[in-house]
Amino acid sequence: MFPAAVGVLWQSGLRDPTPPGGPHGIEGLSMAFEKPSPVTALTQELRFATTMTGGVSLAIWMAGVTREINLLAQASQWRRLGGTFPTNSQLTNESAASLRLYAQLIDLLDMVVDVDILSGTSAGGINAALLASSRVTGSDLGGIRDLWLDLGALTELLRDPRDKKTPSLLYGDERIFAALAKRLPKLATGPFPPTTFPEAARTPSTTLYITTTLLAGETSRFTDSFGTLVQDVDRRGLFTFTETDLARPDTAPALALAARSSASFPLAFEPSFLPFTKGTAKKGEVPARPAMAPFTSLTRPHWVSDGGLLDNRPIGVLFKRIFDRPARRPVRRVLLFVVPSSGPAPDPMHEPPPDNVDEPLGLIDGLLKGLAAVTTQSIAADLRAIRAHQDCMEARTDAKLRLAELAATLRNGTRLLTPSLLTDYRTREATKQAQTLTSALLRRLSTCPPESGPATESLPKSWSAELTVGGDADKVCRQQITATILLSWSQPTAQPLPQSPAELARFGQPAYDLAKGCALTVIRAAFQLARSDADIAALAEVTEAIHRAWRPTASSDLSVLVRTMCSRPAIRQGSLENAADQLAADYLQQSTVPGDAWERLGAALVNAYPTLTQLAASASADSGAPTDSLLARDHVAAGQLETYLSYLGTYPGRADDSRDAPTMAWKLFDLATTQRAMLPADAEIEQGLELVQVSADTRSLLAPDWQTAQQKLTGMRLHHFGAFYKRSWRANDWMWGRLDGAGWLVHVLLDPRRVRWIVGERADTNGPQSGAQWFLGKLKELGAPDFPSPGYPLPAVGGGPAQHLTEDMLLDELGFLDDPAKPLPASIPWTALWLSQAWQQRVLEEELDGLANTVLDPQPGKLPDWSPTSSRTWATKVLAAHPGDAKYALLNENPIAGETFASDKGSPLMAHTVAKAAATAAGAAGSVRQLPSVLKPPLITLRTLTLSGYRVVSLTKGIARSTIIAGALLLVLGVAAAIQSVTVFGVTGLIAAGTGGLLVVLGTWQVSGRLLFALLSFSVVGAVLALATPVVREWLFGTQQQPGWVGTHAYWLGAQWWHPLVVVGLIALVAIMIAAATPGRR
Repeated sequence: MFPAAVGVLWQSGLRDPTPPGGPHGIEGLSMAFEKPSPVTALTQELRFATTMTGGVSLAIWMAGVTREINLLAQASQWRRLGGTFPTNSQLTNESAASLRLYAQLIDLLDMVVDVDILSGTSAGGINAALLASSRVTGSDLGGIRDLWLDLGALTELLRDPRDKKTPSLLYGDERIFAALAKRLPKLATGPFPPTTFPEAARTPSTTLYITTTLLAGETSRFTDSFGTLVQDVDRRGLFTFTETDLARPDTAPALALAARSSASFPLAFEPSFLPFTKGTAKKGEVPARPAMAPFTSLTRPHWVSDGGLLDNRPIGVLFKRIFDRPARRPVRRVLLFVVPSSGPAPDPMHEPPPDNVDEPLGLIDGLLKGLAAVTTQSIAADLRAIRAHQDCMEARTDAKLRLAELAATLRNGTRLLTPSLLTDYRTREATKQAQTLTSALLRRLSTCPPESGPATESLPKSWSAELTVGGDADKVCRQQITATILLSWSQPTAQPLPQSPAELARFGQPAYDLAKGCALTVIRAAFQLARSDADIAALAEVTEAIHRAWRPTASSDLSVLVRTMCSRPAIRQGSLENAADQLAADYLQQSTVPGDAWERLGAALVNAYPTLTQLAASASADSGAPTDSLLARDHVAAGQLETYLSYLGTYPGRADDSRDAPTMAWKLFDLATTQRAMLPADAEIEQGLELVQVSADTRSLLAPDWQTAQQKLTGMRLHHFGAFYKRSWRANDWMWGRLDGAGWLVHVLLDPRRVRWIVGERADTNGPQSGAQWFLGKLKELGAPDFPSPGYPLPAVGGGPAQHLTEDMLLDELGFLDDPAKPLPASIPWTALWLSQAWQQRVLEEELDGLANTVLDPQPGKLPDWSPTSSRTWATKVLAAHPGDAKYALLNENPIAGETFASDKGSPLMAHTVAKAAATAAGAAGSVRQLPSVLKPPLITLRTLTLSGYRVVSLTKGIARSTIIAGALLLVLGVAAAIQSVTVFGVTGLIAAGTGGLLVVLGTWQVSGRLLFALLSFSVVGAVLALATPVVREWLFGTQQQPGWVGTHAYWLGAQWWHPLVVVGLIALVAIMIAAATPGRR
């Protein structure tokens, strides 16, 4: 599974319940795997930081990807727990088979998988919330298919046109929030809930971030270089949920509200309200809203909108959490960037036409393109940010290495750190911390109401003067906080440099984290050289010891720290300067590190010194091997390790000497602070990271003709609202999400470095098979299909000849397993493409029938959605086919993804959707309070007409012929009534005539695509609506002084009561003839 351009983005229905006893009888799948092997110190830990972008109805595709991640996470839980597969599993046969496949693959590669950090925005925030909740509670997410199929129905999401107030087109609180609040606590429990784990396995570490946009931003302030006050308004909102939060059942309403608040696309959904410290009661269909203060950094209640408006790629928040995660074994960190499509691939042969000054954009086009520009930022900006992060990390690592190299040449007794460098470090770090604390404090104070009584939430009068225009609150706070921090980090004159663990501890958590990062850098270089199980186990033990030296307590949010400080009576009676001083003191107390933590950190490396020395000495020379080869990488790692060991000194490998551990500690401190003193204040700690974009712009050997999101996903239509239209469209996008997600996950799991390690440890190098042949054999045992004689067909690329994927191509791709001088690839896409079929076949066995059922009988007891003949024929073939290659081949013929609004134009569902949307839009326009009074009567008329039309369409069930006949009847009867002298009849007739005209337009549009009929219909409607104008009415029907055109030339129409009925009959006859002449379903 890989992008259509043959490249990979790398940076470093109804279901039958499973019978008792688990899944059995899945055709073509070996059921021999019943029990995973134990997790050991050698087991690699693959950690996914996952971010999900916005995309409105494309959330359904992302939900399919989420399902596959959930199955992989459950497979990893199984491996951690051990034992056989539960006999009481509620998974479907096919889902259980997919879970077993994931478990078998990670068992082969000896790894476990953690989805520990997640972020989401807009519709992606809903899926991120579901995945995070499942991680902590052990829920199975198979049920979110039906959640999205039900919740995403456009006709149900559209507001009732009869509502008195219409703040948006779609229900946000009444549908999205209500459904999430109801479903989240009721997610089905999976077969491996964390609560059943032994104590050591604990609740999985999980942090969830969801973004939103504040409609009334929170104000902060700072001063420029001349001391001028600058106001800053921050409209970015962020929800944070930890594993502790997610494990509590009472957090579900807050999680649902956060997800709903992020998915509040303007105009489509109404803004969401966030209570702060006091929730709101249930009102009608809207559930009770909980207080959100514990989960945000906000300072007051807010109305919020879609999170994708300001941050549609919430990647940055993940970096801050990555470094804090401790490790017990080798760790690989991957950032999964889940985005349905990064945009169409550039095609130099078909460039889009340039903008033309003579073809200006209209109001609607300009508005939609403007919204698209805001909410669909290019991923290129994020890629540049990731690459810049990687480049900076490499530069900082190189700087650290060169500093160690320099320090190793200094004479004995001379330290790398000097008093001047320590001063620079203290100043940079204190200034950085002061700016962060000052911003949090002023943000809080800028939103406080003036003091009125003893309320602790108000602004004290003694602070008001410095916060007014001309005040210097920013300068005063920054200077005081900086001075307090510098004083805490000061050294006595007689000893300008810290040396003992107690002295090092005065510099708090920032310095400790930097030193810890230096220790981990040494271990990372050693891991590259490890070959034996003993070496890997020893390094894993050292890594755990480094993390175990001191585990920081759960850091309190700065907003909580500020709010607590500002509520103390003694602080409120003092000056703002004293408050800043107390805030700094509280912050320093919160970030305190005990002295023995430094000693334990040093002891961890002292104990590992013999192992590190042995690994550095055993590395082989590169002998001119290619840069990316194993030999060359080993040579570089050995040089780095030798440099660090030369700087750190010589140790016997025991921490029992009271001098060794403290010496190692201050050397780590020197290296860390010297490096930071030369870097910008916001430089991050080095943390390796791979970025993998998970998108629908990818292919599968089961459907080689489907390569892009535009081809596969109905959600790409109508500005990403398309999948909401029809149930079968949502089922189609869900299925592709699972297919694409499985392919990408297999691709990520097959890391060439891990594969090389496994082959080196487990393959029989003296046997007749090469390492590549041995590994392919293991994948075939897992369930990968055999190769057909000519190979798997691949679409031609760039106009070249057709290609076939063969086993020889895979053996060539895996050649690095047998030749250490061959470059190590970033990934093995051909092998992943071939292997992922095993999972995709299981997906098709579960989802193809479900998709077919949504075409033929989407919901029992309800009329099926209209579908073209080609789709109904295909669905019948799917249900009749037996599981196997013949059924899998039907995926490549899938016509559902090819359906469009144009192909569905004649359907009753389309008529019902258009009629309801028009009535709701008219109601929304009429609900705008700021409308000029001159516009209100026309909008009231429009709402009356569209609402009447919607009611008639509901009665006719959207059938075109019935709609035209009803419209014609109303049109003629309305005209007949309008020309009567009685005012009541006249007004009623105009409304009936207008409604009839709209129905004729809708029905004509349904049955004919020709412009003539559309123009004729619009002309009729325009003529009828013109009757409401005095000029036209007087010209047609006259006044008391003159008879008008009708009275002069068509007086017979009103001469007898039955004359208008004759006209109605003639028009109805013509309408029936037109409808009968048009073709039926296509």
